[in-house]
Amino acid sequence: MQSHLTRRVFRAIINNEPLRFSQCHRNRLLHTITPARVRPAMSSLPYTSRRNLFVFSSDPERSQSTLPSEKGLKPMADLMRALKDRSRSPPSDILAKAFQTFFTMRLETPMLISHFQARALIVTFKHLRAQQNEMEEEDWQNVFSTENLEKVLDVLSESDCAPQAREVVMNLARYAYQELNLDHGFGPGKISRPALGLYINILAMNGNPEDARHTLLKFWGQMSKAVPSPWLTIMKGFAMKDDLRQVRKIVDEWGNHGNKFDQASHGEIVRFLVDHGQWKAAQTVYDSPIAGDSEPSMAAREALIKYYLLNSRVEAAEEIFKSLPNEPTEDTAGIILLWEAANGSNASALAQKVHALVAKNSQLKGSINIDLVNNLIQYANATQNPQLASDFMALAGQWGLTPDSQTHILELESRIQAGDVDETLKIVEEKVDATSLTSHNLPIANKLIAMLCRSEEKDALFDQISSLLDPLFQENVRLESATIAALTHMLLYRNDLEAVSELLRPRLGSYSDEQKMPVRDALAEYITDKSQSDTDVWNAYELLKIAFPETWVSVRTKIMTSFFNRKRSDLAVLVFGHMRQADEPGRRPKQDTYARCFQGLARTADGTNLELVHNMLKLDLEVDLNTRILNGLMMAYAACEMPEKSMEIFRQILQSEEGPCHKTITIFFKVCEKHHNGAQEAIKMMGKVKKLEITANRPLYSAYMEALAAQCEFDLAVEAINNMEAEIGLPPTSNTIGLFYNAIPYQYWKDEVEKWASEKYPEHWEHLMTIKRTDQEEGLEFDGISNEVSV
Repeated sequence: MQSHLTRRVFRAIINNEPLRFSQCHRNRLLHTITPARVRPAMSSLPYTSRRNLFVFSSDPERSQSTLPSEKGLKPMADLMRALKDRSRSPPSDILAKAFQTFFTMRLETPMLISHFQARALIVTFKHLRAQQNEMEEEDWQNVFSTENLEKVLDVLSESDCAPQAREVVMNLARYAYQELNLDHGFGPGKISRPALGLYINILAMNGNPEDARHTLLKFWGQMSKAVPSPWLTIMKGFAMKDDLRQVRKIVDEWGNHGNKFDQASHGEIVRFLVDHGQWKAAQTVYDSPIAGDSEPSMAAREALIKYYLLNSRVEAAEEIFKSLPNEPTEDTAGIILLWEAANGSNASALAQKVHALVAKNSQLKGSINIDLVNNLIQYANATQNPQLASDFMALAGQWGLTPDSQTHILELESRIQAGDVDETLKIVEEKVDATSLTSHNLPIANKLIAMLCRSEEKDALFDQISSLLDPLFQENVRLESATIAALTHMLLYRNDLEAVSELLRPRLGSYSDEQKMPVRDALAEYITDKSQSDTDVWNAYELLKIAFPETWVSVRTKIMTSFFNRKRSDLAVLVFGHMRQADEPGRRPKQDTYARCFQGLARTADGTNLELVHNMLKLDLEVDLNTRILNGLMMAYAACEMPEKSMEIFRQILQSEEGPCHKTITIFFKVCEKHHNGAQEAIKMMGKVKKLEITANRPLYSAYMEALAAQCEFDLAVEAINNMEAEIGLPPTSNTIGLFYNAIPYQYWKDEVEKWASEKYPEHWEHLMTIKRTDQEEGLEFDGISNEVSV
């Protein structure tokens, strides 16, 4: 049965495009796609009653309805399709309502805007604009009224957007801005100050601070009193582009725009840039001259020093630190102790330092507060040192300080870093308000959830994890991709692939390809886990295949190989076929992929699929035949009892520009095991090896001996083993004898090998007797002894 997760469906998942099913059964979200030609179809995943991870899944009706991120998108997606197909477009009133619905919902809950969504919005906006004369006034107002246009700017300003969507988002904002400034017969419109601020913010934050600056100057009379100053946003925009020249230019012209670049403005900008991680721009502003030749404020110095120290840039902080007063003051005591910690002082040394400072100046006692301790713990966490954080935490007790909520959050972070599940849960239960954690400390909440999901006790902690996630999912909070990956890992190992689908469906579109890699890797890790059933990993592969079309061929090749290792060549070849069908060159099989596929087919002796893949190779004009591919093909045909075909490929290698290699000769001896004239061919080849002075290593020589043994040339095989050290400089081992025993057919000859070996090589045979033997078609064989050649 064909899966509901078709290319169309997961295109919707990736883009946050609305889904449209003719029918939707909750416990049939995934089915396997295994042709009956290869093996009977796998059973679908059984439904198990359990506490579901997702709050919105508790309502069966809602689980089939439109997701919040999809509201209003369906008609706009239909419009895009209609314009492409030149078919009838949805009615304008439906489109206007859909456009309004999208922004009304996003105004309540800002979400990431994907490239698909941005295109749908701008196409709809332009289409409706062109339909003005044919639209009812009410429908027109649903989109183009001042209130709704300002709502558009508000949502675009508050929402993150995918990198590829930024240009489209700016164009949509530009259209809304132009509409607000249009002359509708009563003179040019006067766009409001808040709307201008939103428009400037959209331009600056999406990579076009130049236009944002131009707009601000154009409306400076209107915007000069805006708080906070739009110049801060524009400066951040230039900082994000690493354009420090423009940052410096804004600072230099600060006074020209009615802002005095005094100590307060200087400190405000430095702190603003530090808070947003723009340290290069912050340093540029810090170094800029201040009106009246004033010195940077203590707040500005402390902000930059602290940032450098928490990010292991002690040298960068040193020059600013040297500008502090020589004698510690109440303002500088905290940063001085943080400096000492960054330069290697432990908790004991800092305690002594504080004792000495307070003894010298009792007024400093008031500056030894819990904020100072919090800074120290924050530094320990920044350096990934849980023990140091614990030692700094103990200072609060020594100094008679009461830990505050920030202290407990930092303590929680250190326990997460230490991987201490028990202590982490104890802190969450006794010291931290879980609601505050998930609403105001999202980075810590992400780390906590990821740690619990990856812990060995994740099943026992499932309810705890769910309680942490409930408010986040209710509020549509965007989790870090590493957290989504950890949740995916946990749900996969709970055999709840349906929950994985529900987790990923509304969220994949909010991450870049790079951000999605941990989620993809979690799926790939599960798929290649030999302890999981064939059915479960195949279903997981189906999910990965369509949800992550950008997956590189190297990952797909590992998955293919894992199915070969499971002795499921049917599934491995399906994976290979999916690569062959890929549109992008980066996802199609390479030479290495073909070689590994043929090696897997050799291991599983799957002749039917061998011919299938060989035909694919013949039709693949993008892959040049090399010796490695032909080696794999030669080995596969030999394993599938087609030695004549192997010999044809060997002759092809001989005639190729690259020619044979050591492995080719080793594989040739493997072919001789099955060839009707194998013994003579093997002897002739060994003669050529000696004549051409080709260095024979142990695998090659062992393969020669095995070829003789497989042809029941007992005496010749014994002679080869006896001459082994003289021929290649390496003596026979117990593995050599085991290969001889396994290769020779019929139990009679195997008994002869046992008699000979127990007399000639008693120590080796004694070792072999410790290895289990299994009864095969042609007699007993030692388990785990083989001379497999990797191509």
